[in-house]
Amino acid sequence: MKFLGVDHIDIIVAELDVSIEYYRKFGMHPEGTVDNGETVFLWNGDNEHPVRIELHKLKEGQKPGIDHLAFLVEDPADAQKEIEFLGGIDFLFTPFENQQSGRTIANSYDPDGVQIQMARQTGAGTYKNWE
Repeated sequence: MKFLGVDHIDIIVAELDVSIEYYRKFGMHPEGTVDNGETVFLWNGDNEHPVRIELHKLKEGQKPGIDHLAFLVEDPADAQKEIEFLGGIDFLFTPFENQQSGRTIANSYDPDGVQIQMARQTGAGTYKNWE
């Protein structure tokens, strides 16, 4: 198993509209939204070299910053099995396809508590297209 690239970075933000406008200045474009508009997917519009960011509106008890890093892998379920065979890493759940994003995911925490996700686009996702 190896990381094939970064699938996306998930960031918790204090003001969603302000953050969207900030990332637009770097060439990012809203792609879709879920959670009644409180989560917005942004991307650079480049299928050959995609960059994706997922912005989540800050909820009570959270701090702004990185929620998780998602790395692209060939097959998240196989990758999790391989890592579990090596031992020493606990996963948060059995890999599943997140219906909102259409990604099959497997999550764990690194030694410093950063959530690491292995992901692969396996479906269309149910998020609403950005209007």
